[in-house]
Amino acid sequence: MTSLSLFYHQPSKQLWYRRFWLFVGVLCLGALAACGERYSNHGHVINDSELATVKIGQSSRTDILGTLGRPSFEGAFEKNRLYYISQRMIEPVAGTRTTKSRVIYILTFDGNDLLQSIDLKDEKSGINIAYIDEKTPTPGDTYGLIEQMFSNIGRPQASQ
Repeated sequence: MTSLSLFYHQPSKQLWYRRFWLFVGVLCLGALAACGERYSNHGHVINDSELATVKIGQSSRTDILGTLGRPSFEGAFEKNRLYYISQRMIEPVAGTRTTKSRVIYILTFDGNDLLQSIDLKDEKSGINIAYIDEKTPTPGDTYGLIEQMFSNIGRPQASQ
């Protein structure tokens, strides 16, 4: 018998079972800890300190763009409006993503590009839009192989 065999002995079967179930337990706890709701922020969040620097009747459009940054979008029909939108969404485990909160800041300017008013809208004052999970039909979507191959015959070519 060597001196190495005096210090090294094989663990018993019971010790292996304990280690195995300990490993399985830690793995299960890790999997359960990973399951949780996910929050995500979208858009431009305006802090109270940023909003405090904006003064109605004194701040110009360029001052606001410098302070708050680029807006989410500008008014399509009324060019004298800037829109800043922020949205917080929650996605539960094995669930669908829903809106937890939404804030829209609407900044309106007068003809001299001075801030005239700040309107605030939240998710309760907005319109709910139904999402339809169907495919929108498009022309040309149902062409067969032969129709696709010969569809350009007889069409005028673009001039170079």
